[in-house]
Amino acid sequence: MGSSGGKIVIFTALLLEYRAVRGQMEDLQRLDHEAGTIFERGRIPGTSWEVYITQVGQGNQTAAIMTERAIRMIAPEAVFFTGIAGGLKHDLVLGDVVVATRVFAYHGGKQEESFKARPETWQASHRLEQTARYVARDPQWAAGQHPSGQDGPEVHFKPIAAGEVVVNAPTSTLHDLLDEHYNGVAAIETEGAGFAGAASMSDQVPALVIRGISDRADGSKQHTDSGGFQQLAANNAAAMTVAVIKALAPSRAAKIPGPTGQATSKLGLLSGDEPVSAQLEELLPVAWRRKLLPSWSNQGATLEVHLVPERSLRLPMRQMSQLKEGLVSVGRKEKVFTPSEAVASALEADFVATFARDQRRGSVGLAISQSGQRSCWEPLPSPSRIHIPVLDPEHTKERVEGLLRLLLRLQEVPQTRYAPALAIDPAETLTVTSLKSAANSNSVSLARGGRSGPVQIIPQELWDAADISAAAPTIAEELTLRLMLHFRNSGDGWNF
Repeated sequence: MGSSGGKIVIFTALLLEYRAVRGQMEDLQRLDHEAGTIFERGRIPGTSWEVYITQVGQGNQTAAIMTERAIRMIAPEAVFFTGIAGGLKHDLVLGDVVVATRVFAYHGGKQEESFKARPETWQASHRLEQTARYVARDPQWAAGQHPSGQDGPEVHFKPIAAGEVVVNAPTSTLHDLLDEHYNGVAAIETEGAGFAGAASMSDQVPALVIRGISDRADGSKQHTDSGGFQQLAANNAAAMTVAVIKALAPSRAAKIPGPTGQATSKLGLLSGDEPVSAQLEELLPVAWRRKLLPSWSNQGATLEVHLVPERSLRLPMRQMSQLKEGLVSVGRKEKVFTPSEAVASALEADFVATFARDQRRGSVGLAISQSGQRSCWEPLPSPSRIHIPVLDPEHTKERVEGLLRLLLRLQEVPQTRYAPALAIDPAETLTVTSLKSAANSNSVSLARGGRSGPVQIIPQELWDAADISAAAPTIAEELTLRLMLHFRNSGDGWNF
């Protein structure tokens, strides 16, 4: 079956959820995974998307396995998990829909004298969430789901919690935990964390969880289930999911036929082609590290890498506050920070940062500005034999390539273009040579003769977000060559 809009996968846990989605599709065909998972492939009337649906059963572990399996097999442009959930807020009416702005895996923590929550969290795809908000502004999105003249369900954009327990009691230890540590959570379910985590680890595939409220998680579940609210909630969640897909414009990453009949890759490139950039027409402002954290500018030579968005994204302060904790978790997971070192966070009006400052290792950190700029930094290596930082072009190129990919993993990447930037700051005390040479030498010359100030390689090119990971070697080589050119032109007498 051909499609010009790309592929989408919808996951459900229960049969009634699956039927609610399936009932809005046509031209269904069976597709079997080699491990036995059965998908149905079809289309939603009025769209060009190729849509796959499957029922994964209950539980986060199963959801994670099935999500990873589907992403590998189908290579979708977006994935959705739709179904029912228990409501935790009084302003939610049975049948209302919750679009998860963030998913909390709430069982993570450490029990000492008191419980200390350590949740894993995943942010909703910006592109999918924005599409859902666009859909929700039109009261006709659920047309056909309810009798004429009857109000459709409200759509709430709030966090949800996902664990391994079906909650159905008015009071419990679990209720107390959720109220104390996850008070902003609107609904609770048992698959979203596994789904969101697997999508995040599969090259940041855009993912969104959409749930209909079928009960209040307060002991009344048997009554509400017998009253038909499970079916109502499943139908409303499915209708919202379908409405989002109908409104979702295929991104530049969609597979489309090439001029010779070949299909382009998910990056929008013909097989074997290299990603291409566009020249900046005007300079983009960069929030360099010394601007974010000015008191740190007197530390040893530090490499910093930035991705500056073509247009300001203006992240809401609510999201910035959530990122404050999220960056710490990502930093430890990505080994930016060692397991034992103390990590601090800062939330300011225009940026959020997490960092460690070790007297021997130097400064390392991550930051996201309110405009959407992504930044990371780490010290240049300092071999013990010479005791000063070394700028090795090959090592620098490798680190810039790795840090560019790290920046893409900090959170869901909005579908816009980014301009890479690079700096060494401060740069008055370092040497330019290979690490191998430095390790075998007893003396080296300073690269800039004691002159102070940073070396900043300003952005010159724009890259599509979807292309940056594949183009990372090219971008890293370009930035490193420009950096080396600066040192050659500064009269340091070093040849490369």
